[in-house]
Amino acid sequence: MQGQCVVAVYRSRNDAEQAYHAVLGSGVSQDHVRLSDQQPLQIASSDASSDEGSIWTWLFGIPVPEDDRRLYEGHIAKGGTALSVLVDSHSMDDLDRVEGLLQQYNPVEMHDESVESSIPVENGGRSAMGQAGYAAQGAEREQVIPLPEEELKVGKRATESVKHIRTYVVEEPVQKEVQLRDERTVIERRPATGTASDQPREREYEVREVHEEPVIQKEVRAGEELVVRKEATERTERVADTVKKTEADIAKTDPNTGR
Repeated sequence: MQGQCVVAVYRSRNDAEQAYHAVLGSGVSQDHVRLSDQQPLQIASSDASSDEGSIWTWLFGIPVPEDDRRLYEGHIAKGGTALSVLVDSHSMDDLDRVEGLLQQYNPVEMHDESVESSIPVENGGRSAMGQAGYAAQGAEREQVIPLPEEELKVGKRATESVKHIRTYVVEEPVQKEVQLRDERTVIERRPATGTASDQPREREYEVREVHEEPVIQKEVRAGEELVVRKEATERTERVADTVKKTEADIAKTDPNTGR
């Protein structure tokens, strides 16, 4: 097998199958994913003298040292299931993605205080060992630790204030002068200036007097008017807040004392 091989051991067949299907679902080819109980019978031997074609060579793609073979066999003998994934790409992102998928289904921590794994890495061997479930066997890898931080961005939004205008009616007293004409009847006696033209008799005469009086009428006219308009101005306002950022403390360890 070429490329990088990642192997994880699970306590139950169910956990291993879930990880198996998750890896296939991520786009890894089916012929690059193997479960320990899928090994063909003709190469099922785990005898150290016939390492060519053993289950470990079948899973890892490389001969497996005896100590590592014993470590894996011990877990599988307890009912565990090994899952092997071949990652063709040399991209660390692809490798980390596969490791992350396998880690989600709780692989067995392969750490054994009495045995240290010695699977060669020059041929691409990687196993699920150590506290995190995986470790590069003797190979130095670059690890990226993100230091996220917040950035303050200030936007703006429109708010409304409403002005209410109400009109109402009031009464106020007004005065205006008008010229009026009155007639009055004046009766006076004076000597006749002509001769009598008729016999004396009873008669009635009517004399009409005309008097003017004020008549009030009201009509609506245009008085004043209100002009309503909006004027826009711009202003600069300083906004203050806090943002979070991630810092890192780097502690140096003395390789001689381990402190």
